Parts: sequence; structure tokens; C-alpha cells
Amino acid sequence: MTRAYRYILTHDSGMAPCPDGGLISLATCKPVIRRVARPGDWVLGFRPGSLERGLMLWAGKVAENMSHGEYQRRHSNRSDAVYRVGKDGDYERLDPAYHPSQAEMDRDVREPVLLFDHTVSVYLNGQPAPLPAGLAHLAAAGRGHRVSELSTSELAELERWVTSLTPAAPAKRRGGRGSCRSC
Repeated sequence: MTRAYRYILTHDSGMAPCPDGGLISLATCKPVIRRVARPGDWVLGFRPGSLERGLMLWAGKVAENMSHGEYQRRHSNRSDAVYRVGKDGDYERLDPAYHPSQAEMDRDVREPVLLFDHTVSVYLNGQPAPLPAGLAHLAAAGRGHRVSELSTSELAELERWVTSLTPAAPAKRRGGRGSCRSC
């Protein structure tokens, strides 16, 4: 059965998720989701601090996962391709300002990068869309992430709804790479 991983974005700088060039990726932050989500699963990010639950900022259907080294080799031009495998086999940080501590880097590279299917994924660039009534139970609440098994009808409704949304025009990255306030 397909799973939906839902969480509240504490910080949306365009790095996690990263929507560069119409391809959405999750290469940093959310290590547990990156470890357990498989192709076909969904990840949904929701707006924080809203009185109205269920305001979604992005959604993606996982297409593939890969190591950070492979991701940097295949997608070196992306903003979130910030780690590469060095000559000694260890990861190197390409942007010293992004997740500057060793613990942050270790947390990032320990889990794979998720790439999302561009045909059924959307990044709304800070302009949230409310979940339709039939999917309202998927709204994230509280810290951490939640997991739901999607029925065939829920999966069809989610795909229909996500593909009906118009992605927001890319904006200049807010805040640069820098470190997340909280992953």
C-alpha cells in the first residue's frame, strides 16, 4: 500500500524541499522520511502556525532515492547538491555555510536524497492550498511527521488534486542556503 508522509515545514527557504528547475528534491532535513519513503510514496509539507489546518505548501510522489554522492554527480547544478564524496571516500561539504556543524552534515548524508515525479508533484512557493474535504484527514499537526496508508480512492483523489494545482512561479531563494532553523 502507498504511504503518505506528512509534516509541518518549520522553514521554507527552497532547500528542503528544493524546487530547482521544476524538479523537486529532498536532500537535506527530514532524515526519517528520507530513510523510509520509497518510490510511489507521497510526502506532503504543510504551513506552520496556522489556525487553519491542512494548508499544503508542497506535495510530491517519490520517484527515486539515491546517495548524496550520486545526487551530486547527476545534479551538481542544484542548490541542494551540497555534499560530494571526497578522494578519501568521506563526504565533503561544498557550501560551508549550509548545515555547518559536523552533526548536521552527518544527519544529512546518512539518509538518501529523494527525487519526486515532476508530473505529480507541486511546490507552491509559500502560497498554500487547502486540502480538499476528502483529504482533510491528511493534514499534519504538531512536531515530527505522521504516516498514513492511502487507499486506492484516496491515492486517486490526491493525484487528481495535486495535478490540478498550478505551481507558483519560482522566486528568488529566501535566505540563501544557510542553516535551517530546525529540520
